Parts: sequence; C-alpha cells; structure tokens
Amino acid sequence: MQAPITKEELFKIEKSKLLTALDQNLTISITDKFGRITYANDSFCKLIGVKAQNIVGETNHLLKSRLHKDELYKNLWQTILKSQPWKGVLYHKLSANKVLWLHTTITPFKDENGAETKYLAVYNNITDYCNIKFSDNVKEVKQKALLKKISGSILPINDRGKIINATDEFYEDEHHLISGAYIFDFIDTEYHAGIKSVIKKVFAKGKPSQYQFKTHFKNENKALYILEIYPVFNASNNVVFANVSIQKQAVDLEIISELKGIETKYSSIFQSINVGIIVVTDSKGNIIEWNKGAEAAFCYSESEVLGKSLTILMSEKRTKHSVKKLLRVKDKLHQTNEGETIEMIGLKKNGEEFPVQFAVSSWYCEKERYYCAIMLDISKRKHLENKLKQKTKDLELFLYRSSHDLKAPLTSAEGLLNLIKEEKNEERIMFLIDMLSSSLKTGKLLLDGLAFTSSISKKKRQVSKIDFKTKIDKIIDTLRGLENFNAINFDIKTQQNTPFYSNKELLQSVFQNLIQNAINYSKPKSENFIPTIKIHVAQQPNEVHISVSDNGFGISKLYLNKIFELYYRSPNQDVQGTGLGLYIVKSIVEDLNGKITVSSKLHHGTTFNVIIPNTPKP
Repeated sequence: MQAPITKEELFKIEKSKLLTALDQNLTISITDKFGRITYANDSFCKLIGVKAQNIVGETNHLLKSRLHKDELYKNLWQTILKSQPWKGVLYHKLSANKVLWLHTTITPFKDENGAETKYLAVYNNITDYCNIKFSDNVKEVKQKALLKKISGSILPINDRGKIINATDEFYEDEHHLISGAYIFDFIDTEYHAGIKSVIKKVFAKGKPSQYQFKTHFKNENKALYILEIYPVFNASNNVVFANVSIQKQAVDLEIISELKGIETKYSSIFQSINVGIIVVTDSKGNIIEWNKGAEAAFCYSESEVLGKSLTILMSEKRTKHSVKKLLRVKDKLHQTNEGETIEMIGLKKNGEEFPVQFAVSSWYCEKERYYCAIMLDISKRKHLENKLKQKTKDLELFLYRSSHDLKAPLTSAEGLLNLIKEEKNEERIMFLIDMLSSSLKTGKLLLDGLAFTSSISKKKRQVSKIDFKTKIDKIIDTLRGLENFNAINFDIKTQQNTPFYSNKELLQSVFQNLIQNAINYSKPKSENFIPTIKIHVAQQPNEVHISVSDNGFGISKLYLNKIFELYYRSPNQDVQGTGLGLYIVKSIVEDLNGKITVSSKLHHGTTFNVIIPNTPKP
C-alpha cells in the first residue's frame, strides 16, 4: 500500500511544475557572482545560437557590451550587488549582420548564510521593435537632412509630384536621392493629400499656388514651411511642368500676433455678412462655421449647428438625393478643383422647406480639407419661375379660347344680319334685332374682359387714395340690374382709419367680380331662406383684409382648386359668363403682391379672403 503524500512533498511537486512551466515559456540564464553562466534554458540557447554545454561556465557576454557606455554596466552591477533587482535593455551582437535587443530583468539570490551566490536573468526579445524604431529614426534623419538641403532651391515636378531633375551643383552626392523622387517624400504623410490637390490645381488652371506645412521632428520645435508651385508653359500655352520652391518660415511673436489679427478680421467680416448664406464644413461634412445669413435662413443658433452634420439643413424627404449631389460635387472638386452650382431643398428648424442654390468650393489648411457652401434662398425665383410657366400656359389657352369665343358671337351676328335682310315681317325683324344685340353684347363683354386682363400689370403703377365704403356702394349700385339682386341682403362693414393707396380701377375689378360672382351663384329667396352676401373690409397698418362671402350654392371640393384658372366656369350652374372673372381677380391680387384664398361648402356658400398691401403714395 502506497504511503500518503506529505504537504512538503506536495509543495515540492507543485514547485517543480511551476519551475518547469517558467522554464518552457521564458528565456532564462543563471549567473554566479563572478558573471559565469551556471544554467541556461533551451530558449536562451536557441536565442543566442549556442548549445548549453558550450556556454555553461563561460562569462555571460550580455552583461558587458562595447556598444553601451560604462555607466550602464556600472549601474547594473551596483544595483544587483545591493541585492536589488535591475531592469533595462541589453544589446548583444551575434554576428556582423545580426544583433539582439533584450529587455532584461536580473534578480539576486542569496544562500542560507545571506551571501549572494547567483543572479537570475529573464530576457524578453525586443529586437524587431528596436529595428523599426531605429529605421524610423534613420528615415527621419534623412528626411530632415534632405528637406534642409532642398529648402530655398527650385525643383521641377510633373503633374504627379515627381521631381524631374535635380541639379548637381545644389545636391552633390544626394542627387540620386532627389531626382526621380516625389516631393511628398520629404514631407510628413498627413500633408500629402493637401499637396496633391494644390499640384492638380496648378496644372489644371495654370495659376501659381502655395501650401503651408509643419515638420514634427523629434527633439526639435515645430518648423513652418511654405511650398510654392509655379506653372511652366510651352509654346501652345499648356502647362508642361511646374517649379516648386520650399521656404522655411521664421515663426516669431510678431508673425503670430499678425496671424491672430488676420484671423480676428476674417471672423468679424465673415460673421457680418448677412445677405448670403455661408456654411463651412470639415472633411467629414460637419459644420464648423456659419454666418448670420445662414442663421437667419435656417433659424438655428450657432451653438445648435456647430459640430453637426450638414444633413441637418437638408429636407428629410430628399436627404439621399441631396447627399448624392454633394458627393458628385465633392468628387469633381477632388478631380478638377472646380465645383459646380447645384440646387436642393433646405430645411429650417421649424420643419419648413425652401429651395436653395449654392456653389461649393474647397481648400486645404495644413493637413485638413475644408468645404464652403455659399447658398442663396431662391424661393422668390422659384415662385416667379412657376408663375411664368403658368402665365405661359394661360397665354396659350388665352390665344386659343379667345379666337374661338370671339368667333362664336361674330358668326352668330353675321347669320342674324342675313336673316334680317330676308325677313319681311316687322315683328320677326325686331325679334332678330334683339338676338343680334344680345350676341354683340356677349362679344363686347368678352373683348372688354380680354382688354382688361392684358392691362393689369400696366395699371398697377397708377396709385391713388382708396375710400372702400364709397367704392363698394358704387359697385353694388352698378349691379342692380342682375337677376336676383333685389332678393339679396347685403351686409357691408368697412373699417378704415388711415389712408390706403392702390390702383382704383384694379380694386374696383376685384370687388365687382367677387360680388357679381356671389350674386350669380346665390340661391333664390324663399319663405325660410334669405340670400345674403357679406362684404367686410378691415384695414391694418400695412395692408387691407377683404372678405366676400355668401350662403349660395357653394363649390364642390372637386372644382375648388380650378376656379382661378383661365376660362374656367362651374359645371353645376347655368350661369352666363366669360370664365375670366376669377382669373382676373387672382391676376390683380398677385400683381399687387397680395394673397387670395377661397373656402367653400357645397349648398352652404363660399368665402373669398383677400389681403392687399398698402402701396406707399408716390
């Protein structure tokens, strides 16, 4: 029967397992107090390329290297002889072409009497890291030296930034490093995109340009450089190459003060521009600046938009389409340095949409690319364009219908005259004359309407003082001959405390057509119904509000949006007319910069609301 394992034996077993695990996963050597190796694990032997039996008893050369200064080893031995652990980086040269960099921790061990007998060294191979670091340092030193060498000189480059030739007298033994290289090779990577853009612009537009960049060499203050590029033309006036000059700038307090002054002046001018809409974004499309004009147009405060995406100013319904447009403009800017003017729908803070037209430009400031959108609210222009389209459409209909409608009464009159000539019966002749008179009256009414329509824009310039009560009374008096007039109850209210100026003839036409329309479409009087027309006028300081309402037949919702169209007549009522009345009213109101709206309920009546601005007396 096997005896149970004691605690001491169990501890020894666990300790052995731990040591084995450490030995398998770490690079370890043990040295005596004289610096001779007493133990080296397989990882250490493999690292330095020597078998264990060949190095045990030999001096550990890692603890002494000609590359390091004596202070390193003096510090190392002073530390471990004081029974304190030492940490640092040691160098070991394996061959002429191979070296090792090892992050090393050395821990002293004492015997039972307290005397130091051995030192445990644990190594971490950091050679790859150090080689990269060393390579970067060498590259930086070369870059620094070449940048210093080419500063103040002129280098010819092609449109890709490649140096075409470097003169020996300037560059001596560095000639092979400069000719055929790219101008970007001497400048930090973060500035490459900006310089490429400037080179492309010079070759595309044939105009000089410049770009500023900074150096970030270690253990040195940042230096500011100005890169200037000048195009060189051939006999055909085409850019064949460009000359580049790089100048190091002296940055002193005077220049910094001047730059701050320019920045303050720019900021002041930028913010004071409130006519146009100017929005500046970074390369990610986030708003970094905007002016008072943008604030007034979109109704956001500066704090609400700075740092936000430009899409906050775009119509949510058309965001995808607008972003596509912007990306197309951005690509064109990157390719040709030329933007284009585009239109899109803007979005105000309150959700209101409005059309804007804008041009996009871009520039680099050091490593960052910025975009500037100069916008213009084109709501009025779009309104005028739509109005022009409608007027063109109306004109086409006007010409067609006028020739048709004028032809009908003339043809009728011609036929009636022929009948009169042949008729012998006097009673019959009188009947035909009445018909002729009616036909000529219809033609005259149409001609008068057409003539008045064509003169609206001209008449609006003739301004005089308006007395609304007198004007309405006269109009109603002229309409007394209309059918159903005597059965109608007129409710007239005018509130006019200050002078109002506009064109008398045009306002008369507005009132006459609206009141006549209300009379024509009134219901007949009955025991339980009294047809009523309400005419209310209320003058405000800068405008007058006119309301003409009736309790007549009303207008179906199907036709409500058509009643202002040229030659439109209601299909439900047998009322004579030219189809010009309400079209004339709308044309007059719009030419006077006013507004007209209509609301109606079938079989209950219709209300027209008109707002006309007070025209200052000339």
